[in-house]
Amino acid sequence: MKTELKGALKKIIFRMKGINISPRILFIFTGLISTIWFLVRVIPKPSRATYPCMKVSAPLMSGFVIYLISLGGLSLALKKVWKNLSNAKYVAAISLSILAIGLLAINLSSDTSLLYAQDNLKSPIDEPNKPIGKPAGINPGRVVWAWNPDATNENCKNSIENNDWYFNPLNADQKIISDMFSESIKKIGGNSDLKKSWDDIFRFHNVRKKNMDKAYTNGEKIFIKINQGTARWVLNKSDKDNGYFFPGSLKPGEERRISNFAACETPPYIVLELLRELVNVYGINQADIAIGDPMTPTYGHNYTAWHNEFPNVIFIDKLSEMHGRTVIKPTENDLVFYSDKSQSDKLYNVVEEADYLINCANLKPHGHAGISLTAKNHFGTQAREGAAHLHYSLTAPRTKGNPTNGGYNKYRVQVDIMGSRYLGQNTLLYIVDGLFGGGSDETKVPVKYFMAPFNADWSNSIFISQDQVALESVCYDFLRTEWNGINKHNPANNVSEASPNMYGVEDYLHQAADSGNWPVGIVYDPDNSGKPLASLGVHEHWNNPVDKQYSGNLGTKGGISLISIPETIVKTKNK
Repeated sequence: MKTELKGALKKIIFRMKGINISPRILFIFTGLISTIWFLVRVIPKPSRATYPCMKVSAPLMSGFVIYLISLGGLSLALKKVWKNLSNAKYVAAISLSILAIGLLAINLSSDTSLLYAQDNLKSPIDEPNKPIGKPAGINPGRVVWAWNPDATNENCKNSIENNDWYFNPLNADQKIISDMFSESIKKIGGNSDLKKSWDDIFRFHNVRKKNMDKAYTNGEKIFIKINQGTARWVLNKSDKDNGYFFPGSLKPGEERRISNFAACETPPYIVLELLRELVNVYGINQADIAIGDPMTPTYGHNYTAWHNEFPNVIFIDKLSEMHGRTVIKPTENDLVFYSDKSQSDKLYNVVEEADYLINCANLKPHGHAGISLTAKNHFGTQAREGAAHLHYSLTAPRTKGNPTNGGYNKYRVQVDIMGSRYLGQNTLLYIVDGLFGGGSDETKVPVKYFMAPFNADWSNSIFISQDQVALESVCYDFLRTEWNGINKHNPANNVSEASPNMYGVEDYLHQAADSGNWPVGIVYDPDNSGKPLASLGVHEHWNNPVDKQYSGNLGTKGGISLISIPETIVKTKNK
């Protein structure tokens, strides 16, 4: 019976999509469903009233109830007015008329304003230090944050006037960045020996994936997924013919194109150290490692930095073998099946054949998704020309910063990506490059961050974890704090100051952590295996933006532990 009801509701909602429905009818329908849902769930177990889905239903229910009361009161008041006028009771009639006008005002305001006000609210809805889900990793729920203000050049301008961009090697200290990364790997592996830590990371992954306690085996393939989405539409044929656009080729008059070219995406530094450790420390053959963003070419400044030290690494391109690239091809069959049953996607052979993925994303907001981290990074891994077909499930699918699909317990494609056996479940390590924090959306150049400890400098940070949900939860807390709607960044580079605070941005993290937050009628099964996803990690919010402490830092098990380098930034009890 329960399954049939869910299926019926899903069909009704699906058939309503794209139909021009009166806002009042939509309000009544949504209010009625919310009221029934709230009563059915909360009456048997009152504690459910604190669940995120109940917090979403409650305002819709209360608005609907107010609407019914006002409608009934209005009807009764009008009848009394007419009766008193008929009996020449004018004072009573005037008093009741005033009451009727008030009820009418309530009734008229109880349509789309109450229904759509949900999208104007801010996230998150869950309280600090209330973890949900099951922590993952060698040290479950551990996220490592390395910060060093000397990692980058504070005088970097990131502007076309002097051709001074964040990916120019003069704007970063590779030695400091390499030390930050290697210390982070040791913290993840839990061993002071770097090679041993990598060995433990591989072993943990193979136990989770294959139930086999084994290290890396010679010949196994590793694919490093970077973030380089703008190259697909910024690079022109001349750029590609001449080496994929080096910084020195910038020309006056190309401001718009150049500013998009310099969007916050993967620079050379972290990946260079990653290659050094995989090849020089752990002993993996260069030819067994591939790097790139499958949907796009690889910029010349990255290729040069990586190829100079590691010429036998495979640098992918989906179009051309020019300049040392290796062409990849879409898979023969669809490999990701979206759980709303609307569509499916092919990936690329470099992904299908990989024994391990390493996901290297950036710390940045996103105009449609609110945030763009490791889950959103795989929008560039599917094999279509672009990723617009996935935007319908994001918080602001049509207009940046306008959360028409805001709220909670809605289908979110990121959960399928995180749960796919070829993507999230084949990922050895999740990395978020926060050396230069992104601007207000995915197309903007990096800007200096104002929150502590950055204090109007570049963010100078690296975030690493084996728990994807925990990592994105931590980075989300940073982004929602920095991008809180207060206009403090360079207005030339930032249109919106509040995208990460759109209502429902972290809905996908709630769902990835706990199936109790899935939408009615949705069973996440991106492999079409018939087996629903289990918890993909743990989600919670820090206690406050100053202390940045999670449950693990406060001495409570079952949540996130944010391990900082240096350790004085985030204090942990009993340490």
